[in-house]
Amino acid sequence: MTKTITFLALLTMSLHTVADEYVCTSEGIVRSISVEYEHKGWKVPCKVRYDKPAEGGTSEYPWSAKATPGYCEDRAAFLAGKLENWGWQCERFETSEDDE
Repeated sequence: MTKTITFLALLTMSLHTVADEYVCTSEGIVRSISVEYEHKGWKVPCKVRYDKPAEGGTSEYPWSAKATPGYCEDRAAFLAGKLENWGWQCERFETSEDDE
């Protein structure tokens, strides 16, 4: 339940279209990784957003792409995998075009 509420709160904060999001937890701490697109239905330009709401509310954009479809999705999955290797539990959420 907490994951769902956190996911929805983070999703509504974005001014861009979000298609993929990972919500990762470890010892009660939640982090999220999302792929943001500037235009609905377009795969580029995009950027990867990394939020740490319980850790000062910081948001970072470690990767972006202007012309390479799939790059941001791959980088988001990479970061989620990295967190899982460090002991975090990550769950992927997909938003379809109809949900936006």
